[in-house]
Order: sequence, then structure tokens, then C-alpha cells
Amino acid sequence: MTRDGADFPHKPALLAAGAFCLALLTAIPAAAQTPAQQPQPAKPGMEQAASMMGGHARLKGASHQRHMDTVAFIAGNMLFVLLHETGHALVTEMGLPVLGREEDAADAYATVTMLKLGSSFSNRVLVEAAKGWFLSAERNERRGNMLAFYDEHGLDWQRAYQIVCLMVGSESDQFKQLADWVQMPEDRQDSCAGDYSNASWSWDMVLKPHRRAGDQPKTKIDVVYGEGKGKLAIYERAFRAVGLLETVAEFNADNYVWRAPFTIEVQSCGEPGAHWDLKEHKLHVCYEMAEEFLNLYQDVSAERTKPNRMAPNNVLARNIRHLRLQHSMSMEKLADAAGLPRAWMGRMEAGQETATKSQLDKLARALNMQSAELVALASSADMPGPAPMPRRLKKR
Repeated sequence: MTRDGADFPHKPALLAAGAFCLALLTAIPAAAQTPAQQPQPAKPGMEQAASMMGGHARLKGASHQRHMDTVAFIAGNMLFVLLHETGHALVTEMGLPVLGREEDAADAYATVTMLKLGSSFSNRVLVEAAKGWFLSAERNERRGNMLAFYDEHGLDWQRAYQIVCLMVGSESDQFKQLADWVQMPEDRQDSCAGDYSNASWSWDMVLKPHRRAGDQPKTKIDVVYGEGKGKLAIYERAFRAVGLLETVAEFNADNYVWRAPFTIEVQSCGEPGAHWDLKEHKLHVCYEMAEEFLNLYQDVSAERTKPNRMAPNNVLARNIRHLRLQHSMSMEKLADAAGLPRAWMGRMEAGQETATKSQLDKLARALNMQSAELVALASSADMPGPAPMPRRLKKR
């Protein structure tokens, strides 16, 4: 296992995508860079993509740097998604064993692959991917969205921290500042070396028989940019400008002997999503995924500075709803346990009623709490009002 790219003898395919790669360096804190990692001017393709994104309704009036940062965030997360789905494709096409959840293995593949490339660009992709999961978790918390503990994917916080863990585990001196910045405890940072070693060694071992030698023919991997419909047309043009799909296709063709040719396609789907289709032999990605990343990047920034606060009765309603769900109680069961009318309980959870001290006392006793705790939860909230749960990104 090396960090110099020896595990990827044909790594230039990813590293050569200069227009896409170099622009990702612009947001790395100067204190975290070695001289070789200092930002370089973005290539024309990335500048062109940023210029295109300036026409998006949510970016009108924003600075050029804001456009560049947004494109870097979208591009980094989209590349991570493509590599994540490549991990799924490798599992099915090569018949690889998976110990644990395949979604975790696919995240590890994407992260380890970027780390083995060992460039400023590949490190930046991982920073953007981790940032994406941190922002997603923050947005869900601000909106009061419930955590999907049952999901086949890990929680957003967990996926973000595991990317950082594998980074610091691969080279603690280089990535310790990042781990400290996201407040990863020292003892966890120390254990990350084992996480990285296991993930790296495991993927190396299972992929070793499928590495392409220099004299072996390359598998044909087609790329298809479907029509970006309506407001999604901007992403079609931007992805073409940076050669997003070609970058991943060339990497896969250069490094692996695949069972059969396949296609990487981006298209308008009607909702965010990405998945490997075994039957069609196609890696699908949706333009809506990029729109979701743009909205995520913009939403959290807006919510952090939004002056309006949720009304106390709405905060209280949200907190009580969360608490009763944690106790596996229906609204009717909580009302009965508190000795309160079910109809009132329904209006209270809808934010249409303000609870009196007596009613708070009854609710707190039913929830095994002190009424002061409920009051404190309501009075200290500074997040915006709850929003509908966004559609979960499929197979990301």
C-alpha cells in the first residue's frame, strides 16, 4: 500500500482532468497547504463552468468567487458520487465479497481511491465530499428532520466523519488540521490509521486480480450526456465543459479489466439519484443530483444568516413531536398519558396552540422529563421553521 499512486499504474486519467481538478484547490486554507499544494489558476473549462453557473437563479448577483466555490462543491461531490457508484459496479462485475454494508464499502472505495492518487486535487474532492455530508446533516438538524436510522446508508454525520477519518488515518501529519477543525477527538484520530489500513488493504486484495496490465486492451466505456431539461440544461453544459464523465470512464478503462463494456450516463430523472444498473450495464447519475448539491450549498448559508426565528409554540410542538417519537408514542397515546384532549394535542403539534404551564407539566411527566426542560428547548431555539423532508437521494 503506497500513497504515491503505485496501486493505480494508470492514474493519469483522473489527474489529467486539469480544468476540473485545479479549481478544486481554491478553497484549501493556506495554512493547511505545502508549497506544492498552493492554489493554481483554474483552467478555462472550469472558468467556463463557473460562468455558466452564474446564470442559475440562485447565483444571480453572487460574486465570481462564490460561483467558483459553488462549482467546486458540486463537482467534488459529483465525482465522489461517481466513484461511489463505481464501487458498487466493481462489487457486482468482479463478484467481490463484501463484509458489512455495501454502502459503507462503496464510500471507502471512493475515499481510498482519491487518497491513493495523492494529489491536491484528489484531497480537495474528499474535503468537498465530507463538507457535503456535514452540510446535509446541519440542514436536516436546522429543519427538524428525523434521522433515518433504518436506512441502508450511514447517517450523514457518520459518512462525513468517516471520510475525514480515512484521510487522517492515511497520513496524520497532512490531515490532522482538518480532523481538528471538524472536532474529531484525538483518540478517534489515533484509531483511524487502522480504519484506513483495513479499507485500503481490503480493496487492494479483492481488486488485484482485476487490475489491467499495460499490454491488455481497455474495456469500452461509453459516456452519454442526456438532455438537461429546463433549468437542468445548465448542468449539462457545465459537465460537458469539465469532461466529468470522461474523467471517470478513462480511469475505469485504464485501471481495470471489466467483464463487459458499459455506459456512464447522466440524465434528467425527475428527482436526485445515482445508481449502478446491473441489468442495463449502466452507471446512471441524475442532473437533479447536482441541483440538490447546489441547493444544499445555498440553503445552509442562507439558514445560518436567516434572521427570522421559529415561534416558540412551533419550536415546542416540534420538540414534543420528536420526544414522543423517541418514546415510540403516537400523538393519541401521549395525549392519553398526559390526560389532555386528543384534539388539543393535534392542534398543539400543528403549532396552533400555546401550552399553558399546567399542560406543559402534564406533557413533561408523560415524557419522563421536567417541564423546565421543555421550556428551555423552546426558548433557546434559533433555527428556521421545519420544512418538508427532502426526497432522499437514491443510491448515493
